Formats: sequence, C-alpha cells, structure tokens
Amino acid sequence: MSKASTKFGFIGITLGGIALLLALVHFWAGPFSPQPTLETTIAEKAASIKNATLKAIKGEEYQETYQSNWDADKITEVSTAVLGGLAFILAILAFAKKEPNRVAAGAAALGISAIAFQFIAMYAMALLVVILIAVVISELGFG
Repeated sequence: MSKASTKFGFIGITLGGIALLLALVHFWAGPFSPQPTLETTIAEKAASIKNATLKAIKGEEYQETYQSNWDADKITEVSTAVLGGLAFILAILAFAKKEPNRVAAGAAALGISAIAFQFIAMYAMALLVVILIAVVISELGFG
C-alpha cells in the first residue's frame, strides 16, 4: 500500500505519540503552575464548610462564587485528552478506510494510552491523598 493510503493512521500515530509524550512530561516535570500547599487547600475547604454550615443554621442561602481556574496544568491535561481522542478517532477512520491494521492499531494504542495514563496517575495521586489523610487522622487519635 502506498503512503497516501495510510494518512489517517499515520496522523493518528503522530497525534497519539504527541499526547502520550505530553502526558509523560506533565507527570514527571509538572505541575507547571504554582500549586497551593496541602495545608492551604485544607484550610480553605474547612473555612468554606464552616461558612456554609453557619449560613445553613441561620436559614440563609449559601452561594459560593465559582471562578474558572485555567492554568498551564489544566491546558496540558485537556490538550493531552483531546490529542489522545483525536488519535483514537483517526485510528477508527483508518480501520474503516481499510488502512493496514498495524497503523490503525498503533494510533489507537497511543491515543488510549495517553488518556489512560492521565486517569491512572490522577487516581493514584487521589489514593495517596486519602492514605495521607487517614494516617494524619490516625496519628491525631481520631481513628
């Protein structure tokens, strides 16, 4: 088969490869934006819960203002997901256009791997936070 007949697959491989590299770089070199400390985050959440509770006790309606927090990390995560999704879609197009199966499978594997890597890394970090909180609570004598 000529190179022209594998264009969807090779574009998918390229986008999937870029997505996977972006996910790996973000995992190992990130976060790129300044992150609040764990203490700051917990203190802000505790203050928000306190304010909501006090307003609920007084019978007032509590309206928290939400602000968009697009930063370099969020843009990197979304870009990785979009590129991985495009790679998978192009893999399906390559398969539908009867391009070689290896090319279509490569594009699909790279796209899915990039997206899966983000989810696995996110859930692993969430699990570590839960374990850390459990250890802190246990050390304080509450558990």
